[in-house]
Formats: sequence, structure tokens, C-alpha cells
Amino acid sequence: MGKLNIRLALLLLLVIFTYKSNAQNNVTLGTETLLVKTNTSVVLTGETLYCQLYCLNKTTVFSDISEIAYLEVINDHRESVFKTKISLKNGIGSGDYFIPTTLTTGNYKLIAYTNWMLNNSQNNFFEKDFTIINPFEEHINMVIDSTSKKPEAYKNETENASANILLNLNKEKYSKREKATLVLAKILDRGNYFLNIRKIDFIPANSTNETIATDVNLKQNIQVLPETRGEIINGYISPKTANSDLNNKIVTLSVPGKNFIFKTTKTNSNGKFTFLIDKQTHDSDCYVQLSESDRENYTIAIDKTPSPDLSNLVFSNKTSISNKNLKAIQERSLATQVENVYFSQKKDSLVEAVNTDFFFQPTEKKYNLDSFERFRTFKETIIEIVTELNFKDYNQVPSLYLRDTKYNITQSPEPCLVLVDGLQIQDINALFNYNAYQIESISVIDRPYCYGPKIFNGIVSIITKNKDFATIYTDKNILKTTMLRPEPAKVYFEPKYETSNTHNRIPDYRYQLLWKPNLALTSNEITIPFYASDISGDYEILLEGLTETGNYVHFYKTFKIE
Repeated sequence: MGKLNIRLALLLLLVIFTYKSNAQNNVTLGTETLLVKTNTSVVLTGETLYCQLYCLNKTTVFSDISEIAYLEVINDHRESVFKTKISLKNGIGSGDYFIPTTLTTGNYKLIAYTNWMLNNSQNNFFEKDFTIINPFEEHINMVIDSTSKKPEAYKNETENASANILLNLNKEKYSKREKATLVLAKILDRGNYFLNIRKIDFIPANSTNETIATDVNLKQNIQVLPETRGEIINGYISPKTANSDLNNKIVTLSVPGKNFIFKTTKTNSNGKFTFLIDKQTHDSDCYVQLSESDRENYTIAIDKTPSPDLSNLVFSNKTSISNKNLKAIQERSLATQVENVYFSQKKDSLVEAVNTDFFFQPTEKKYNLDSFERFRTFKETIIEIVTELNFKDYNQVPSLYLRDTKYNITQSPEPCLVLVDGLQIQDINALFNYNAYQIESISVIDRPYCYGPKIFNGIVSIITKNKDFATIYTDKNILKTTMLRPEPAKVYFEPKYETSNTHNRIPDYRYQLLWKPNLALTSNEITIPFYASDISGDYEILLEGLTETGNYVHFYKTFKIE
């Protein structure tokens, strides 16, 4: 690419960036709210709380503004005991939270918000009450109750007439581990639903109020940018010496691993920088560094993720548990412990990210080293196999350059960008002592490459066999931190009791028979199989969700396991 073409490309990128930046600050995006539904309002430690999220606005029903939502669990001291990010696709997302035994019995709040919601003048967010019971505590607050009553939600319960049409079970009673077949009728309105099948045990809780953030005016001065295209990571650099220039410093971010992330940006006049992470990975270890020759003169910090003001949260009265409920709690706790013992045989499956390409693909030349004669050292490997590269010193540090004799490169005196498993390496001395037999491949971009605000004089991407080079690499100028990353998409475990199945000999003490989020119903009939567990009793099928016109629907049906 010639100098003129590079300048034109940079000018075009600047115009696009300016347009998108202005669009993100434009209040005509409107407001949005969150609605969160859970599989239960009473959860024991050792169990999992499942959540379905709907991000909404008045214009499109499902909001198309934010791609990231935040979910937190707050105790009655207004302290956050759990926080996660949930990816939103077309305003819809799902997640879960395993309740640890470190939490005490009590009333908790589940709150949810997006960055864009934090700009509301009232700092609104969704909140929902729920109860956690820790059966391992020595003293749980008890209230003697001489009568045993069904909770209000189940008094005089009859199946709604529509459910018999819309939720069709092949039987009303099942034996243990028997296969059940649920058919969702095609007359259901198009929309997004979730299916929740679990045992009814009538453990009461305090009132489970839900408060949905209302549409209010946005502040005139937008403080938090909406995450319209992925996660936003903010930070800043600070000088170690006075009068150091903070402006236009190149900062890079690496999330190393098999499907690594590498991003570049630059600082403003105050030393602040922003990264946009638009790629999903399962990794959370993050490495941030200045890609500058004087990087040792600065320190780097990452801003905390924004949070709402929790000072006005109001909690329900102290949790009280009747003696009549102790047996139900003990039985459920025992079942949970048995299920957790066999967790390794009942793991959920993580959904692999769709976009696994690296930013420079498919323009690179790739060397799979096992296809060549192997050399013991990294330097020998480069000299003998990767003919596009050469070693030179840069600021008295050994560095990799493209071969001048072949490409006549004069645009930049700087060396190539060197990545190992996605981590930028600015001192390749660390590679000289690395076992070259542990290197799987080396990819080379053999010409200047514009990425973000910088033109790199070629790129070298080294992939190790174990994808773990970052764990042994040390550089005092790199900030290593753990980022809050969106929960990976999951396929939740479902047993299948077929002949010669390995799960046939494993105890099945599931109270939660099925949790299926993000069911996109169309005009076609849907058949959903599931299996009964070893726990007899009454079970409930709940089908809830939002139609494309914004109507919330809720159908339920009961059945028995004997």
C-alpha cells in the first residue's frame, strides 16, 4: 500500500470514527429499560439461579441500543456480592449464578442495568427481590407457624384454560426417569420465550417485588457511552516524571488465548483511552501496555465499570422460615448436595464463539512449524524458516523487522508488531530462551498494516501449542488485570436415559428439570423432550416471554412424577 493510499484510508477511518462517535453521544437514541425473569424466587446455596433478560424501549419493543447488560446480586447491606456482564442480541440475553455457601440466609436484590440506563436523570435500574437460604447455618431465623398453607400464588390453583391448548404433554403422570414430550402449539404469538420446568415445594418467601426502570429523560450531559457494538473499557496513563506528554500515546490491550483479542487505541490530551471489545472469548485475563519507546515513564490504570446508586434500595423484612418448611428445605438441600457431587458428569456446555478469526486474517502467510524441520531455538527457527523476517536492534533491544532487501521498506524505523498468543511482546529477549518446540505456528504480514490509530511495520503472530505464554512472561511495564467479561453462552445439561447411557447409573436428584432460555417461537409447532428425575412430587411447567408486539405472556401447567 503506497503512502497516498494509506493517507486516504486513514482519512476515511477518521470520518467514520467521528460519525460513529457523534452518533453514540446523540440522545436521539432514546431510553431503554430491562426486565429480568428468574427460575425461582427462593434459592438454596449450592443451587443455580437462572435469568432471562429483556432489554426494551418504546420504539422497537426489544432495544437495539445496548449489546451489554450488567447483572448484580445485592445483600441487605447494599453490598454487591456478585456482578457479571450479559451479552444482548437484539435486546435479549440470559445468564446464571451459582449460589455459594459463603452467602447467609436473607433477602437479596437482583438488579440489572445497561451503561445507557445510567445516564437517566433518576439513575434507574431493574430490581427484583429474592430469598437465599443457607441450610448449613447453625441458626436460621425461625417463626413458629401452627398452620401449613400454600403460598398465595398456588391457592386454589387450576391450570389456565389456554395452557391446555398451548402446552401439550403426552401424559399427566410420569415414572422416575421417564421421557416426557412437551409440544408448544403453533398458535403462540411470534416472540422470545423461556421454558422453566421445576418441582413445586411450597417453600414460601417474602414478597418478590419487581421494579422496572421507567422511561425518563436522559441527562443533557451524557456521562456514560452506550455499549452499542460491544464492551467499552476505559483507562488512563499517568506520568512518572513532570511535564511528560500524555497525548496521542498508543495503548494496546491483549486477552491472550486460543481465540485471542488484540486491540489498539490512543490517549487524549489528558491521558485517557477507550477500547471497544467486539469479540467474545471465555478468557478474562487482560494485559494493557503502552506501545511506545518511552513506556517505562508511565503507569497505566483501568477505570472501574460504572454502577448505579444503591443508597435508596429498600429491602423486605427479615427472612423468616416456618418449622413446617424445615423438612422441605432439608430434602431439597440433600438433593442439591447429591447433584453437586456428580457435577463433573453433568456439566453444561459452553457455546464456542462464532467469530474466531484474528484481525489480520486472511492476509497473512502462515508457517505450521511441524511441517518443517524443527530447530531448537527461536532465532534459528526465524532465520531458517520464516524468510520474510530479520533481526535488528531497536533502541538497543533485539527486534524483528521485515527484510529490507526484498521489500525496500522505508516508511517506519520501528520493528514489526510481535504477538505471542495475542500478547504484544516488545522485548523479544524473552523468546530467545523459549523452547521453540512449543511453538505451533508463526504468521507474518509482510507489509505495513494499519490497525486502529497506528501503522505497524508488519505483524508477526506466534501461536504456542498450549496457548499459555502469557502465564510465564514478565514485563514490569505491562498492567495485568482481570476484566469483567460477558458470560459465555451455554447449553444447559439435560440427561438422556437411552440404552447403554453412562448417566443411567448416576443419581438424578434434579429439582430443576429444564431451563431453556431464548426460545424464538415462530408459527411452527415445537416439540421439546425432557426427562423426569428421581424426585417424586408435583412439578410445574412455566412458559413465559415477550411477543414481538411487546405483550408479556405467561402460561403454566402441572404434572406429577411418581
